[in-house]
Amino acid sequence: MDEIGRNYLILALRLGRHFEGFVDAYLGPPELKGAVQAEEPHSLATLVDDVRQLQVAIEASDYDPQRQDFLAGQTRAMAAVIRNLCGDRLEFVEEVELYFDITPHMVDEEVFEAAHAKMDRLLPGDGLLVDRLTAWKKGLEILPDRVQPVLERARQEVRCRTVALFELPPAEDVSLHLVKDQPWGAYNWYLGNYRSRIELNTDLPVRITSAVPLLAHEAYPGHHTEHAIKELRLYCQEGRAEHAVQLLLAPECVLSEGIADNAQGLIFDDKTLATFLREELYPLAGLPGEHVEQQIRLGHASEGLGGLNGNAALLFHRDGRPAAEVKQYLERYGLRTTKEAEQTLKFIQNPLFRSYVFNYATGKALLAPLLEGVGAVSNFRRLLSEPLTPTQVRHWVADREVRQG
Repeated sequence: MDEIGRNYLILALRLGRHFEGFVDAYLGPPELKGAVQAEEPHSLATLVDDVRQLQVAIEASDYDPQRQDFLAGQTRAMAAVIRNLCGDRLEFVEEVELYFDITPHMVDEEVFEAAHAKMDRLLPGDGLLVDRLTAWKKGLEILPDRVQPVLERARQEVRCRTVALFELPPAEDVSLHLVKDQPWGAYNWYLGNYRSRIELNTDLPVRITSAVPLLAHEAYPGHHTEHAIKELRLYCQEGRAEHAVQLLLAPECVLSEGIADNAQGLIFDDKTLATFLREELYPLAGLPGEHVEQQIRLGHASEGLGGLNGNAALLFHRDGRPAAEVKQYLERYGLRTTKEAEQTLKFIQNPLFRSYVFNYATGKALLAPLLEGVGAVSNFRRLLSEPLTPTQVRHWVADREVRQG
């Protein structure tokens, strides 16, 4: 690797010693990581100088413009993280902008209420909508001894559909594990060498409704697929050292979550999904299949709630609203139980995820125009294999709209 790439990896690893979890995955030379771990932690003041020197070197390099832009965004995020750690706290909105190259905004509650109206029509009966929804979800919980088989069958199906569209690296693999006491619902730990460990948090009941979305998001053609393809093409084949490390607080996360949140829609339409659920997954879970179409329709209706967690984060971190008030907001507009709202609040209070929460809805909406119509698969293939930034994707979408008239 060249000097810029080496210094990028060293800076990421050194910063990770000050902020546990900042480095989400490291695939590079083990001796480099070992050397950083063996040394005394570098001061934050030293890292401020290091990131500035790296930014100057990137700007002066002969890298192509796309690579320069990618590295500029990543190092800008590093500089912002260091600034926060130094005690020069960024305003919350500025933090999100510098970390992720997106601007967060409040979604009008009318959007959530419109989603409620659709869900209300899909769940006829007496009583409050939240009570009817809770009862419906209760009926779709998977017994603990059937969770692993259901997830494994979903994994097989999404992988089969993914390899029909995209070439995966040889010997790639995913393992599934059930865990507890985590701030997130599920997580992909990318291990390198085209392998992932996917963990599902079972603090809340596991429902049949989450099986396919979870495996599409975390594995095929979502996170695992993206990480494995980029490791092979960008790091192993092209020698781009910056792709030997994955940062949790950087613009690359917006694209990664956008890919993952659009993943299911790329490999399933409503008809094929209904067939798979009714004929295979529901019977495997020991559940009756008459809820399949209702599940799919409710899933579409609930997409209107996608910006809710971002609203909660803004209320809490930007506006300083009390945690109890934010929890009530989540319960009201998210139609969530107290335990579900508490789990979301736990996520947005976590230092690693407080601003990360915007990547899901924003990333999905950012990529959605590229994943419609005849060009969807080829555009998704490009997203899986190129080092793009949110700004670059915004330009891509704008140029595409101009060409289409």
